[in-house]
Amino acid sequence: MNKVWGMCAVLATVLLLAGSLFAGDYHHGSTLICYDCHVMHYSQSHGYNPDGSGTYTPLGSGGPFEHLLRDEENELCLDCHDNQAFAPDVFEQNTGSYVREAGALNDINSQGPYYQADGHTLGSTDPAPGSDPTWSNSEGLKCIDCHQPHGWNPNGNAWRNLKHDPGNYTYPGVIVTYAVGTNDLTKDVYEVQNSSAVSDHYDISNVWFNEPDESNSAIATWCQGCHTHFHGTDNVGGPTEDFVRHPAAGVDIGAVGDGHSSDSLFATWISKVKFMDPLGDWDNINGDETPTCISCHKAHGNKNPFGLIFMKGDESPITEEGTANGSYRDLCRQCHVQGGS
Repeated sequence: MNKVWGMCAVLATVLLLAGSLFAGDYHHGSTLICYDCHVMHYSQSHGYNPDGSGTYTPLGSGGPFEHLLRDEENELCLDCHDNQAFAPDVFEQNTGSYVREAGALNDINSQGPYYQADGHTLGSTDPAPGSDPTWSNSEGLKCIDCHQPHGWNPNGNAWRNLKHDPGNYTYPGVIVTYAVGTNDLTKDVYEVQNSSAVSDHYDISNVWFNEPDESNSAIATWCQGCHTHFHGTDNVGGPTEDFVRHPAAGVDIGAVGDGHSSDSLFATWISKVKFMDPLGDWDNINGDETPTCISCHKAHGNKNPFGLIFMKGDESPITEEGTANGSYRDLCRQCHVQGGS
């Protein structure tokens, strides 16, 4: 496959300057700063201020790199997206004070508490589970397999700069749209806060999911680019037949009946997994709540197998793993009544 130009890294000084213009995801429009990620001659030894001061992304060892990048793609991303306060920390332990909506990536050298079984593994050449045709990156999984480093802006920037053609998709693929500050029910995602604070755009308490199409989920369709067999009406069944795979769109909690899932049970929980709602009303459980992929899984992963979110439903603080003492059964019991209390 052709290499996509490497993921741009966020600089603290640039972010501070651009804060007043921040209205969602970085690496787009006025926040697409070339020298965050690229260097002309691979020889930079000082900053961009007239006196040589100023912060800049360091040059990685082993260069120069293709496309005038400052480092290998994943390392370049992690220069800013790991252990930095000014950008989302997406790798292993979180250094921020917020609960990450997407959780944490691991890599092929991870020894725990984030293991390769717990989410997306950078550098892995393993086939994506459920991919058809089989998909993997022969060079190892990269951030840019999922994210567009220069933004993707056909009709408004895609949420989290998600690529329109992950995995086996071809153009035009799928775009996960989003609104910031004021909800728009025609968009797939709503980020509540509109400021430069990282937590305002990545904390689970500030990220909610609309349902513009009650028969579909843009998020699930996007995931389907790699995890083909886990999605679609042809292989999940439907309300008139037994499910063979868990639905990720088109089926509301409690809609099937016969004692399987229950919205009244779901309504009793204090802490709930995130779901899609066509009315943008996440406080009132009234039968139109629809689960999708990231209801049960962290997009990047966490400390649980498969990045599952073990939400017990009680008053325990919510973490990236769910709630304290949560288990597989507690996650299922968010919606399903079998097994008793």
